[in-house]
Amino acid sequence: MNEREIVRDLAKRYAEIAISDETKAKAANWGRLNALDSTARPPVIIDQICWHEFGGEEELRCVCEDGFLRGMESYFRYEMYRHDHFGADLVLPPFYPVSKVFEDTGYGVHSVNQDESDHKGAQTHLYIDQLADDDALKKLHNHVITVHDDLTAANKAHAEEIVGDILEVRPMGVMIWAAIWDFITFCKGAESCLYAVIDEPEFVHRLMRKMVDIEMDYIDQLEAHNLLAAGVGTKCHCVETYVDEQRWRDIDQSRIRTQDCWISGAAQIFSEVSPAMHDEFEIEYMKPLYDRFGWVNYGCCEPLDSKIGIIRKMKTVRSISASPWTNVERQSQAMGKDFVMLRKSNPAFVASGHPDVDSVKKETRQTLAACRGSGTPVAFVLKDLTTISRRPECLTEWADIVNSEIENF
Repeated sequence: MNEREIVRDLAKRYAEIAISDETKAKAANWGRLNALDSTARPPVIIDQICWHEFGGEEELRCVCEDGFLRGMESYFRYEMYRHDHFGADLVLPPFYPVSKVFEDTGYGVHSVNQDESDHKGAQTHLYIDQLADDDALKKLHNHVITVHDDLTAANKAHAEEIVGDILEVRPMGVMIWAAIWDFITFCKGAESCLYAVIDEPEFVHRLMRKMVDIEMDYIDQLEAHNLLAAGVGTKCHCVETYVDEQRWRDIDQSRIRTQDCWISGAAQIFSEVSPAMHDEFEIEYMKPLYDRFGWVNYGCCEPLDSKIGIIRKMKTVRSISASPWTNVERQSQAMGKDFVMLRKSNPAFVASGHPDVDSVKKETRQTLAACRGSGTPVAFVLKDLTTISRRPECLTEWADIVNSEIENF
């Protein structure tokens, strides 16, 4: 079998899954959940996977030598592997996505790691402060986007020549991760950020004003060039974006606007700061940006159970993260029926390669009980997987445990 036939065979199987009744039912359930229907079954999703620990999996072994074909082969193999082994509520879109091609100059400042010779291969880093004073702020500048429509068209035509009779080929823009404080932390370092909001609040205000202005201009450019992503097949911070609302169904792919899109963001460095400080240095600045979008997925690894009140200031927030460090009862009561809870299940429970069954069950049951009591729609998201001790079947077992708890609750 030649390389083209290998990719076509994979595409045929992928297409069967993507148009199946099972997939349509998953999409419909996500739609109900994201429309705040508390009767929707809690979806289960696994993402941000430590694929480097899956080296022995034959289903993931790519054989194509041609670079373009290998990219297609990899997409089909990995998406179907997820579906087959721990897909749970993963929805495979009924098309092959081709990334729209463009260049971006960035902010003008980037992170610089400290000397890490003593802990090579670590998953965390220490940074040298690149945003220490007002002189450093002068280095920050607006993004400059250069669009290459000709390359996008060529890639689309090439993919269509290979699988166009099997699947639609769709150019896709970008989903925005608007965590400005993540960028600042990578450029300053965690300690420098936390000291700055205490010792240099006016400098931090100047920094945030400039960063938000830059981000707003960047979004303007993406919108003007139709480089945003929205609708079927888009994921926002690991979760599906189907919404059972007419405005979502009416999205025009030829002219995607910010109000058609989901956006995600967080201020993880503010994990331990007060709600008032979080509000002053994050919410007040980010609110005008988030309010441009149709739906906001807010939060990541930081606990937010004491901060739902300030999050409510942002009018388009639809889902809120509940990290492993969250008081889930307090957060669900504060959220009520107004938001979807994205319960971030603890990745430590699978780090050994064997699920900590009792802990997984306890975490799942506590979440289900809290959300049922407050009428809060909920999804379970296992992400940030640094290790599963090279035992892929661990994720299948975890998904089975969580789904069983949901079914039997």
